[in-house]
Formats: sequence, C-alpha cells, structure tokens
Amino acid sequence: MKDENAFYVKNIVDNEISENTKRVDTAKIVEKVQKNIIELSDKDFIEVMIGCFIPDVYRDQGKKEKLYTKISELLVGEWWRRMGGTYKLPTKKSGTEDVEMILNDCSIVCDAKIFRLGRSQKAPNVKDFLKLASVAKWMENLKDKYEKNNKLQKVLGGLVTYPSLHEWEKDSEVYQECSNSKVRVIMLPYEILALLLERKETFILNEFLNLWNYDIVDMKESKNKDDYWKIVTPFLCELLDIDEKTYGKTIEGYRKQILCAKKMYKKLIEDDIEEKRKAIEEDINSFSDTEELKNYVYKRLEEFENQKNKMYLSRIDKYRKYS
Repeated sequence: MKDENAFYVKNIVDNEISENTKRVDTAKIVEKVQKNIIELSDKDFIEVMIGCFIPDVYRDQGKKEKLYTKISELLVGEWWRRMGGTYKLPTKKSGTEDVEMILNDCSIVCDAKIFRLGRSQKAPNVKDFLKLASVAKWMENLKDKYEKNNKLQKVLGGLVTYPSLHEWEKDSEVYQECSNSKVRVIMLPYEILALLLERKETFILNEFLNLWNYDIVDMKESKNKDDYWKIVTPFLCELLDIDEKTYGKTIEGYRKQILCAKKMYKKLIEDDIEEKRKAIEEDINSFSDTEELKNYVYKRLEEFENQKNKMYLSRIDKYRKYS
C-alpha cells in the first residue's frame, strides 16, 4: 500500500480545508477530484478505494469529515465507471442515495459507507448501516423521476459498500435485510469491488446484475453471516471464473493491504499524541517550581490531551482485525 494512495482523499481534504476555511464548496471540489481521479491506474485506484477511512484526527461532524465522506462516495461512482457503467451523484443533501449506478436501462441505488477506525464498536449499529425503508424510498423516487421523463428504467435494488474491518462477526439483522426479497439490497466490502475491477475483462457487467435476481442466486432470508456469503461468494466465483480457493487468496491479499492502511492511520494518531506530549513538555519547562509539581502537571495535561487518541488506538487494536 503506497502512502500516497492510503492518504489520497485525506491529502485532498487537508489541502482544501484549513482552520480558517469558513465555507466549503463541496460540489466544486468533488468535480475537480472527479477529473483528476480518472488519471489513476486501476491498481492505484484500488488502493485508494480499499484503504479509505475517515481519519480519527478529524473533528466529528466537521467540515473535513463531511468533504471526506463525499469524496468517498465519488470513489464508488468512479469504480462503477471503470467497470463499464455510468453513475450520478445526487446533489440533494439528504433523503436520497449516495450514488446512482447505471448500466443501460438498469439502475442501482448505492449507499457508500465509510467509517473511522476508532469507532466505539466492532461493527456499526444496524440502523446506521442500512434502513430498508430508506432504500425502498430512494428506489421509488428514482422510478418516479424516470417515469416523469418518459424513460423506461428498471431500478433493480440497492447496494451497500463498506470497509470489511467494520463487519459483524456472526449473526446480524443486517444479513437478514440484505437477503430480503421485497427490497433487494446487496452488501459488498471494498475488497470485493477491487476484485471485480481487477477481473473486469473476464465477465460481462450485465451478468453481475444477476446478483439482484434472487431467483437466479437462490437468495434465502437469514440473519446468519455464513448463509449470506454461501450464496454471494459462489455467484462471484462463477462470474469471475475462479475457484473459491483463488478467490479467498485474492481477498486475503487485499486485506493485507487494508491492514497496511490501518497501520498508517494509526500512526496519524500516534504522531498526534507525540506532538501533544512535546507541547505539554514545553509548557512545563516554563515553570520555575519544584520537580514534583512539574511531574504532576505533566501527567494531568497528558491524560487530558490524549484521552481520545488512546481510546481510538485501543478500539483499533481490539476491533480492526480479521479473525
């Protein structure tokens, strides 16, 4: 994993937003990134996509986090373009899909998930990951829009893309919702998107859309994680013309790259800790009181300044690993 790929989105965000930035023209920045990202090779683009996490050093719900999230949605659209489709990024701020993925007369509404490594839980809350009612509404709105324009367009279902370091260990309502026949939503982590892009020349993209045809894939509703992947993985192997052993080794290779990116993001926090330690030391050195007082002040300030960073590191070590 190249440093410049792991921090591709972060470098853009940091260049566009400083402490003095009052207004962020998100649409203009995304348009610029949209033009520049085309220049990346598929190999570099894959590293950017699979190694993308919201930096824990960003302020929650701040300008940087919001722009970072928007660019990550663009990555999914760019992935689909490289696969051979087209896409739209809705300009509406809420109540709509992140990306509309289009292939001829078929559309898929996509919810592109991206998280901080230092989240408080191994996996996100189900309601933060997927709301079937919301996907159903997005699909209905899209159908209405096409009907008003007298265009025949099938809206097949939804797709949730996400970093697999945040996936559930075993059973979850998420798998049940992603095997629901009424609102058809498929969940795929970014390394599977990478594998599809890597082998895009070996299959017809239209055949990938059969994943939303639950009669063909024989999808059965279940909360069990293994039940879900026992349906999706064989479909992908057949589509890509590889055996499950090769599939598994390739996914493992991508996950090693993801863990490499995790290490880089951890270092951001560790460096931030060290910077704060140095700043505290400088403050303490300005005192002319006793050594005991210096030690006391140092300890208290260091605990205060690095409480969140240490919590993030603890969560990363505890949750972000493959079992």
